[in-house]
Amino acid sequence: MTYKIEEIEKTCLNMGLSKSITKALIDNLPKKRSSQENRALHVLFQNIAYELNRLGLEFTFRGIKGMDIQTTYSPEIVKNFLWKPLQDALLKKESTTELTHNDIALIFEILGKWFAENGIEISFPSIESLSKKKNSL
Repeated sequence: MTYKIEEIEKTCLNMGLSKSITKALIDNLPKKRSSQENRALHVLFQNIAYELNRLGLEFTFRGIKGMDIQTTYSPEIVKNFLWKPLQDALLKKESTTELTHNDIALIFEILGKWFAENGIEISFPSIESLSKKKNSL
C-alpha cells in the first residue's frame, strides 16, 4: 500500500486539521514491513520447517493424478501452505510483500498459538536470537 503524502496533507488542510494533527496522522499510517522484518520472516519459515522435520512430521502434497506425495518441510512449503493461506483468510492479502508489521504480528500470534498447543515452540527471529544462534555454532 502506497500513500501520497502530498494528497494526505492537502486533504487534511482542506478539512481544517492542524499541522500537528496532520503529522500525527501521517506518522501513524500503516508501514510496510522493513527489509529486516522480511529477512526475519524467511528465517521464521526456515525455523518452522526445521522444527517440523525434527519432530519427524512430513508434508503431504495432494494433486498429481490423485496421488499423495510425502516430503520433508521446506521454508517454501511453510510459506505457501501454512503462512499464506492464513494470511489470505485473515487479511485478504495474497502476497507477503503487502504485509505490514501489524499483519505479521497477527499471523505469527495465531500460528505461534497453534504450534504451542501442539507442543511445538516457535519464536519470531530477532537480532538477539539470531546473534545467540550464531555465537553457539
